[in-house]
Amino acid sequence: MPNLLRYALLLALFVGMSAGGLAADPPSASGIRQIVSKHLTLHTDLPPSPEVDSLGEVFDQAFPQWCAYFGVDATQHADWHMRGFLMKSRERFEAAGLVSPKLPQFPNGWAQGDQLWFFDQTSVYYRRHLLLHEGTHAFMAALASGTGPPWFSEGMAELLATHRWQDGQLTLNFFPLSREDVPKWGRIEIVQTGFAERRAKSLTTIFAYDARAHLENEAYGWCWAAAAFQDGNPRYQARFRQLHRLAGEPDFAARVSKLFAADWQTLNEDWQVFVANLDYGYDFPRMQVDYATGAPLDASPAKVTVAADRGWQASGIHLEAGKKYHLSASGRYSVAQEPKVWQCEPGGITIRYYHSQPLGILLAAVRSDDVQAKGSSGLTRPMVVGLDRTLSVDRPGTLYLRINDSAGSLADNAGTLVVDVSPSE
Repeated sequence: MPNLLRYALLLALFVGMSAGGLAADPPSASGIRQIVSKHLTLHTDLPPSPEVDSLGEVFDQAFPQWCAYFGVDATQHADWHMRGFLMKSRERFEAAGLVSPKLPQFPNGWAQGDQLWFFDQTSVYYRRHLLLHEGTHAFMAALASGTGPPWFSEGMAELLATHRWQDGQLTLNFFPLSREDVPKWGRIEIVQTGFAERRAKSLTTIFAYDARAHLENEAYGWCWAAAAFQDGNPRYQARFRQLHRLAGEPDFAARVSKLFAADWQTLNEDWQVFVANLDYGYDFPRMQVDYATGAPLDASPAKVTVAADRGWQASGIHLEAGKKYHLSASGRYSVAQEPKVWQCEPGGITIRYYHSQPLGILLAAVRSDDVQAKGSSGLTRPMVVGLDRTLSVDRPGTLYLRINDSAGSLADNAGTLVVDVSPSE
């Protein structure tokens, strides 16, 4: 190679690396190959496979969905293109000049400018998830209004990276229906474990995360949950989907507070109910609680009808502190339709358990009159009623009722039961 040409190539390589970019296609001797699509040039040291070689198509299908979510005109940015680096060996990429030594020692993925890097994973799903996670960061930084504070940046990246890839079609912002949908993802388990161990995070805590919080995987689970909750709950979805427009503003936190100020207490209680009941396939419409303060009982019993396909339901009955109330339930309803209809009574079905109690058994909770009080909502502390129970009331509040079932399995329930509530001496 002539010296002048060699010098020009070396200079181009140096300039490209200084900018964090690529100077030329990597030589085949490096073991790194390219996968090129409309919006992504992906360099990888992984051998050819359908799962790896489809990543360019995955990224291309994500682009219009990102545009739709963030209100970006796809036609105006049709030439947007990223350079990606899927690595089994970071050292190999460093030797090829594709990773600068100045790049942080990230454990999973990183995005900067028009480039993103991510490590290979033991799960085909999670490999795609990381590509989409870093792609969301890059898209928000380049074409939307910015990434916002850590909870919002990581929450949005997790929300939109959680996906379904089926028959060559990509769906972003997919709420997993089962663990098998998202191998090695583990976000729901992070929240479930935190709640079970009494380490559940409040929204205030999550909103205050700094950049160091995401050195631990747990923070990603809680940020996903905060974003998925606000994006999925009908009360908050419209407002939450405005937040990306504020992501570049220095007073982002203050604007968010103002946006939710009118129903901040309800937002926090809804969050507690979500965390306490989070499961695969969480059914937001059926789990939405219509809060209402009940009226005191007179001497005669009251009858309450409870739908089997809903979460917590206000009884309309106010329970007074220091008194006892007798609950008696009756009726037949179904808690599954396949492989045949599962009929159930308020005592539940003992051949299947959920949260250590028979599936379909009647539950009760007392929601305190003082919604401003600190501490957890009474709806996160269910009491087993079954066919019959006498409740002793410590704090005044409204009685709520539901059957015991997963928040992701309510759609195949049908029917109602009737609960008689009366004062007890």
